[in-house]
Amino acid sequence: MKEVRALPKDEREQVIKWPNSFYDRGLKKGKAEGKAEGKTEGKAEAQREMALRMLQKKMELHTISELTGLTVEQIIKLRT
Repeated sequence: MKEVRALPKDEREQVIKWPNSFYDRGLKKGKAEGKAEGKTEGKAEAQREMALRMLQKKMELHTISELTGLTVEQIIKLRT
């Protein structure tokens, strides 16, 4: 800490701000990654829910697959 105090005032202020700068960048990156992951999970859940409703309406597996983007195998797993 003595080394920091020995710096000129403008340099000292910059050094003191560095940890916050790294923290802020990390926080922003973490939030962005969390949002992206949440969107992906939400989309997948919506696809599964739609496929389940279509299964209840007795729609064909290939039609459900075309409309939801899920594979036939994924849809079959939903039925169990």
